[in-house]
This record gives sequence, C-alpha cells and structure tokens, in this order.
Amino acid sequence: MEKVIFKRAALSAAIVAAMLAPGMVLAADEAGPTYAAAASKFYEEGKLNGGLFYFQRDRQRIDGDPTAKNKEGKYQSNLSHATTQASLNFNSGYAWDVVGIDVGGFGAYDLAVTENHPVNQENEFSFAGNKWGENYKDGSPEGGFSLANASLKFKALDGALTAKGGLTQLYVPGVIGVNWSYQPGTYRGGQIEGNFGGLYLTYAIADEYKSPWYKETQKFSRAKAWMDPFADENVIDYIQGVAARYTFENGTAITGSYGNSENYMDSYHFKLAHKFDVLNGLSTSYQFYGSDTKTYQKGGADIETYDGLAWQQALTAAWGMGPYGFRLEGLWTKAEGNEGNYLPRLTRGYGNSQGANEIWWDSRSDWNANNEKALYFGVTRSLDDLVGAPGWSVGVSGAYGWDIQKGDGTKATNGEDTEWAANFDVMYTVQDGKLKGTLFKLHYTDYNNDISQSGGWTEYPNIFASEKDVKFHIIMPFTIL
Repeated sequence: MEKVIFKRAALSAAIVAAMLAPGMVLAADEAGPTYAAAASKFYEEGKLNGGLFYFQRDRQRIDGDPTAKNKEGKYQSNLSHATTQASLNFNSGYAWDVVGIDVGGFGAYDLAVTENHPVNQENEFSFAGNKWGENYKDGSPEGGFSLANASLKFKALDGALTAKGGLTQLYVPGVIGVNWSYQPGTYRGGQIEGNFGGLYLTYAIADEYKSPWYKETQKFSRAKAWMDPFADENVIDYIQGVAARYTFENGTAITGSYGNSENYMDSYHFKLAHKFDVLNGLSTSYQFYGSDTKTYQKGGADIETYDGLAWQQALTAAWGMGPYGFRLEGLWTKAEGNEGNYLPRLTRGYGNSQGANEIWWDSRSDWNANNEKALYFGVTRSLDDLVGAPGWSVGVSGAYGWDIQKGDGTKATNGEDTEWAANFDVMYTVQDGKLKGTLFKLHYTDYNNDISQSGGWTEYPNIFASEKDVKFHIIMPFTIL
C-alpha cells in the first residue's frame, strides 16, 4: 500500500519553512510594529534547555552471558556499562499566536562497557545501531547523536486546540506512548489535542518510530526483529489512536481510548480514577488494557499473536502519612496465544513502537505473563527531619506474581509459576545553587524465579532468569534561556 502520510520531503520542507519564515517576516515587516511584535513571540517566548546525564549499571543474571561456557546455574554479568548523555532542546513561542517549532536532540557515549557482548549492545542508553531491525549484533554499542524532535506546532481557540506534526513524541492514554532512556522515543507523525473545560480529546497517527537507542526512524512490523520483520506480510503502514477523558469537579476522571495498527491489532483502554480527601490525598484507579490481533499467513502457516482478546487489569492506590508515601497496586493478565504475555503496544517487537501502560514497578519483570496475578507494595520516606537537610529520601518495595501459565494455557510446574522481587532506593535532589534540581539516585533490585534463562525465552517468553541489578543515575537539568 502506498503511504499517504508524512512523506520525508514534505516533512523536511515544512520544518525548514517554519525555521525561516519568522525571520523573513521580521525582515520585511510590511505590516508595521504590531505585526512584527506578534511574529517575534516565536523568539521571545522560546525556551532553550537541556540536561547532562550519567547512568552506571551492573546487572548479574543466572546464565546471563550468552558467550560464557561451563557456568550453568551461576550468576554472570549480563549488562555492565557506564554511559553519559547530553541533550539540548529549543521550544519556540507561537508566532502570531498560531505557529511554532520544537527542535531537539541528544548525544550518548559509553565511558565504560563490556564489548563483544550482545546484551550490552542494547543497553538502551547508548545506540544499538541506526534502525530497529537492522542493528545486526556485533556485540558493541555505539556513541553518536540523534535528532529527537523536529516538529511544527499550532494552536487555536486561545490554546484550547493544539496540534503538532513531524518528528515528535505522541501520547494517547493507554494505547500510544514512547520508550524512554533519559530521552524519549520519536514518531514520524502528528497529533491533535483539545481541552474544553473538563473534556480532553486527542487523535494521533504515525508511520515510523525510533526508540532512543536508535538514530533513525523505522517502519512498523507485525514481527519481532529477528523474524524477517520487513517482509511484505509483516509491514504495518501506520498506527493510530484516539482518546477522550472527562474530569469532574470532584476530581473523578474517566478515560476511554482506542488504538489500531493497520491490518494487525486493535487495542482498548479504560481508566476510572478518583482522589479522596483522606490520607494526604488518597489517589485510586481501575485500569483496563485490551488487545485483539488478526491472524495472518507467513510461509503457509497462521501467525496468531493472541487467541481472542488479551488484556491486563490493574487496581492502584497511593497515599501519604507525614514523611511517608505508600503505593499498593495489583495486576491480572490474560494473554493466550503465541505471545504468552500482554504487549503494551500496537506492534510486536520491542522498540518498534511503544504503548502507554501506566503500571511500572522498576522490579525487572513486566509481571504480564498469561494468567499471572501480581501485587506490588512500596514505601518511600523523606529524610529531611533525620539528616537536617532537605532533598534526601529512601524507598523499599516488593512485588510478587503467581499462577503463571504458558500461552497455550498449560500450567507452570516445579515452582515456575511464581516470581518475586525486592527493591531498595536512595535519592538526593540538590535544593539550591547552580546545581539545583540535580538528582542522584541509587536503585537495587533482587529478582527471583525458578525459570531457567532458556526457559524464559521459549516456554515463558518475556520472563527473565533470576537477577541482581544495580543502577546509579545522575540527572542534571539546565536552562540557557
């Protein structure tokens, strides 16, 4: 099918025109000072900011090194690197209160990394290659630079209606989002949004995407990266999503969303949220995510990602008591079919697009195997009153999942139907001075199950073998103007 959206030539011309037009208008200034003042908002209300980032990680996994020999059942280095990033973004004001541009990019470089190790090539903070599906693994990540944003933006009706198009980030509640490292992924597409009192409406569409560990956007696919993803029967020409949310005066919010990838998947999302005036504001929600896929032919065989409607349901609660913050969340997943776990996105391969599932426990597993039920509980505490200086906090949390089944409904045996994790965090945010806002964070996860490394990718896809994971972050934002 011939693509009908966002051709490269048209996109490039639009971005160049947006960058040059305000300057040309000011030079001509045919309409006088009032006209020029309206155009100059493009610069005067513009913002130039960015960040410096550092990420160090040491992840040990049972049988985690695919190049190692004679170490079965032992913890091995699975991911080890120290990576730095720098980003710079320009967000213009709106010329004539109508049109502007957003342009930004980032660079990444590994200060230290275990090379010739295929897992380290996709550490998600430096670059795995130019494009998803074409990063043939030589075991070594790349440094370099990537454009993250280059888009036109518009507003009307006193800002109630906004739109953007180009290389940009799209978000449709529950169905379309982006992958993150320190930088967001980028779609080649567009989005329109409207805010009318308590009603929010949006629609987005895209024909290509890049996660932040690739340098260029890539087509969408029904297949995983190693499964001939760009054969004619696998290519998806576009993904799209639409959503509506209404927020009542009492704080209750209802969201409904629909997403679609061309001739492959339909996804649905519903969220009911309410904040109670107790326990420093008790925030609660019920969330439903569902997806249905079309069976298609490949090599004479039927490819069936899901057998019927796959879904994930969640209940969440968060509250505070003095210096303490609490989170309690539960998940229940159904994902019968070849995949065996629920995918929170409109395409099949990881990094080829991304969904907008709000549940994330930073506990290594996605807790999304077929028939799995899972619980998470976490506590954070501000240490201001104990250390005599603001900015310090600690956190402990844990997650437990059970009743794991294979995609064909076969029950797991020999203890393979459970997984659990324990986490510990220490965080400090600089409160004043030139480094104000800089975050230092140390995170540790001890993740456990009885599934082997090979079993986690064959019998129970997307479940890792047991891990011990240490992550250290430094995030330093800055503003130039």
